[in-house]
Amino acid sequence: MERKFIVLMIYDIVDNKRRNKMVKCLEAYGVRVQKSAFEALLNRRQYEKMLRESSILIDEAVDSLRVYVLDDIIDVYTWGIGERKEIDCVIL
Repeated sequence: MERKFIVLMIYDIVDNKRRNKMVKCLEAYGVRVQKSAFEALLNRRQYEKMLRESSILIDEAVDSLRVYVLDDIIDVYTWGIGERKEIDCVIL
């Protein structure tokens, strides 16, 4: 079984055009869990590709992008609206 990681991507982008491009980019890899936050279950290749594609959309003078690889997390708890996906096995 291929090793996968839970990845959390959070952004704050000033420009609407860049923000829309970021949303499209991140939707290709994961699900939106908050207005400016996405989570994904990615293998190493997908993770590296997502980092390359998303990081070029940021204007480092005014925007921010944070990507967290959740390590040693067995359970993910959620409350409120939004799709909850069951994750069988995660090796971080």
